[in-house]
Amino acid sequence: MNSEKNTIKSTLNFSVGKAFYYSFIAIVTWQFFGGIVSIPSLFYAPLNNILLPLGFLAGTISAICLLLALTKTKISLILEAIKTPFSAIQLILAVCCWFFFLPLAELCTSLIPTDGLLEELYKSFEKTFNMMLNYKIAGFITICILAPIFEEILFRGIILKGMLNHNVKASVAIFISGLIFGLAHMNPWQFIGAGILGIIFGFIYYKTNSLFLTMFLHFLNNTLSYVLMLIYGDTEENVFLSNNHVIIGIMTILGILSLFTLYKNTKKQ
Repeated sequence: MNSEKNTIKSTLNFSVGKAFYYSFIAIVTWQFFGGIVSIPSLFYAPLNNILLPLGFLAGTISAICLLLALTKTKISLILEAIKTPFSAIQLILAVCCWFFFLPLAELCTSLIPTDGLLEELYKSFEKTFNMMLNYKIAGFITICILAPIFEEILFRGIILKGMLNHNVKASVAIFISGLIFGLAHMNPWQFIGAGILGIIFGFIYYKTNSLFLTMFLHFLNNTLSYVLMLIYGDTEENVFLSNNHVIIGIMTILGILSLFTLYKNTKKQ
């Protein structure tokens, strides 16, 4: 039984170059199958109530299955990471890490212009999110439930874990996986914010080995953002005032302290 488990774990093992390669394949697969499923909604918009989450589900599951096949990895490895237990203090510290870095992520996002050369791209980005707001239940299911589960499996459970198993330096693997996570959103406004949070989630996964924990943080992040967008009807609504540099500085320091405390807590264990 132990030898079989070791064989399974050794299969998810690849270099930084392969991580980019697999990520590219996954994103293309995701967009292709998700796009195919969503085609009928172009002719009859109310179908978005079903096809928004269904398209996301089809795309991400196809991407995950393809990567598992390419890396010859059994799904039991992913399930094991989801079921990995974590302590109450790790949960509290992980939530603190995410929450305290939110202002910094929002500040970096606010620095990206929405006019000039990027104006048309921003309108397209805004149109996508407005559609999520128009179909509220479908948007909630897609953004707040499906995205945290399947994006964490893909970017932390496969991409990050594969590099860590290849003995890529942890800081490099975490940074690269965060970078890829930001790029996967395919727009400059989510690239930096999602990239920062991807690095935070990557560190937490590395220290706790729990995919469920990062899924929970991802759920908190997306749900908070989505609820604010629903309340204010604005895709640019932030949790914090991005121009309050004092709050941003203090909370970033608290975030660093939370990361360090989590590091010390898991190091002892």
